[in-house]
Amino acid sequence: MPVESPQRPPWAAETAPGDQRPALGRRRAWIRDVVELVVLAALIYLVITFVVQTVHVEGESMVPTLHNNDLLVADKITLDFGGPSRGEIVVIKPPISSPTDFIKRVIGLPGEWIRIAPSTNGVGHVYIDTHQPIGPVGGEFLREPYINGVWRQEVLCCTNGGEASPTLPPSGRWAHIPKNDYFVMGDNRNVSEDSRTFGWEPRSGIVAVARFRFWPLNRIGGLPGPLPTLVPSTALTLAPVAVRRRRRRRAP
Repeated sequence: MPVESPQRPPWAAETAPGDQRPALGRRRAWIRDVVELVVLAALIYLVITFVVQTVHVEGESMVPTLHNNDLLVADKITLDFGGPSRGEIVVIKPPISSPTDFIKRVIGLPGEWIRIAPSTNGVGHVYIDTHQPIGPVGGEFLREPYINGVWRQEVLCCTNGGEASPTLPPSGRWAHIPKNDYFVMGDNRNVSEDSRTFGWEPRSGIVAVARFRFWPLNRIGGLPGPLPTLVPSTALTLAPVAVRRRRRRRAP
């Protein structure tokens, strides 16, 4: 019995053997892939240029927080909304001739007064005052839990330009940080080249804030780590006296 072939709908077009539409579809897909790749590359470039940067630490000036050959991710964009905070680790272009950027910690903020002086056993200490001091000493003591070992180098500061100098008085000297400048230091105070040698760091020279260490893997984690705190200097001098008195009362 003859079988009638199904009828082709009138709207169905004939497909000629040489139809080029599949090739045209492949060409359009290839163009789309290229455009997507170019857009992705442009986005990555913009992120690296304006948002974040990778940092390769060289040297020992930030030990123990950072070590030679650590790899970091630093954030640029937050600096567009305000300056760095005290204790943050920043990438800077120092105000001296240098082929590389430096990485330091923010210690003094714009408009503050800063003084660096040794204790009776020669250990360096930073003092901060938010108003013009009324005397050669005083201010708030900056407690810094991140310093590497005992700090006994360059402990007399600061000149008007923010540098350390052995000709300053034994109690150091107050210096006023200009409104657009910062005072930065390395955590490894005895070997760090920082504001004690090159003076105030301009706000325009601070290019990024270190946020994360991704190498080596055994020390991966967020930055800056422990932060400094301001403590009234009177509390530092009264506490040991109270301890001595209590000890005398307990003595037989």
